[in-house]
Amino acid sequence: MHNLQGYIHSFDENLAFRNFDSNLDLFSLKPVASSEGIWCFSFSENSFLVLWNPSMKKSVAISVPNYIRQPDSPKMIFGFGICPVTLEPTILKINYPLYTDGPWYVSVSTLSSRTWYNLDYDCLPRPSIRIKRSGQAVIQGKIFWIASEKYYNDDGISTKNYLIVSFDLVTHQFHVQDMPEQVLVGEFSPPYYISQLGDSLIISGSFDFGNFRFIYAWALDVQDGLISSCSLLFNIPHPEGHYLKLLGFTHSNQPIVEAEIVQQWYRSLQVFHPIVEGFVNIGVEANRDSFFIGPHKESLILLNEPRFRIVFTVLIVIYKECLRLPTIVVVLEAAVEMHMHPEQHTRNSTALLHEFYNDMDNLGLE
Repeated sequence: MHNLQGYIHSFDENLAFRNFDSNLDLFSLKPVASSEGIWCFSFSENSFLVLWNPSMKKSVAISVPNYIRQPDSPKMIFGFGICPVTLEPTILKINYPLYTDGPWYVSVSTLSSRTWYNLDYDCLPRPSIRIKRSGQAVIQGKIFWIASEKYYNDDGISTKNYLIVSFDLVTHQFHVQDMPEQVLVGEFSPPYYISQLGDSLIISGSFDFGNFRFIYAWALDVQDGLISSCSLLFNIPHPEGHYLKLLGFTHSNQPIVEAEIVQQWYRSLQVFHPIVEGFVNIGVEANRDSFFIGPHKESLILLNEPRFRIVFTVLIVIYKECLRLPTIVVVLEAAVEMHMHPEQHTRNSTALLHEFYNDMDNLGLE
């Protein structure tokens, strides 16, 4: 995002940037994750999720209900990944109390079912664990997050133990692992961010040392969902007053970062250049935490999904405050009816749009 606008750029191995016609209203979308060439965005205050296949420029929407014994709170997290067995796009909605310990409430939906069901408590992590909003990675059919668990000493002082939580896209079970000791010792302190490079988990962060700051990254190898090894990928100094957040990697595995520089309003996109042994600004700026990088991958997922689903969803969201309540119900019923009886699509679409425009005319809208 930049000046309330949204942009998508593609770039090649030479870091040549070009605009990408995404056919999406980027201003209202927030990136969740990408997996197997499919991107997931939240939309309209988290009431919808949009799945987008950039290779086909095709998008569909899934409604996110706030329902069934799930107390919605500011601490709501989405997870997204493609099941490696069925190639089914799978979405998680995770809720738990914001400031106190309490149970997790997790519901799961797939694109083909478009229905949500709650996971049983025996599938969930300990209630005291909290997932950090620092991204996710999808490796070997599992979604990975960084998490923490708070402990209290006898004197009432709290400490945090950092963990790695994963969700199996096949079995729909969670698993909790300790963060490797190498990441937790010495100067490598939180906050931690998670990303991926190939089949390796990447844990990154930064720290101060003298008149310099350092950005670092650890590569964690994963075997059967478990961390098998951990090695320092890089530890790069940069000027004091620059705060760097790892976003991803170039085709030659050079880190790409979001840079916050003191006395500069916007964040800039920078890439490590091995010749100058430092980060170079490549001329792309945006607001804080609005950069998102995902690898391009040709995919046929969403190929057989009808395009009109997202159109009617967007109409509901944009004009819900202008339409009469009965009309909103008609829109929802019509969308379901078109899904069940596609042969009625043309006739239903005409009737729906006719009533929609009547409402706009009655309200003096154009």
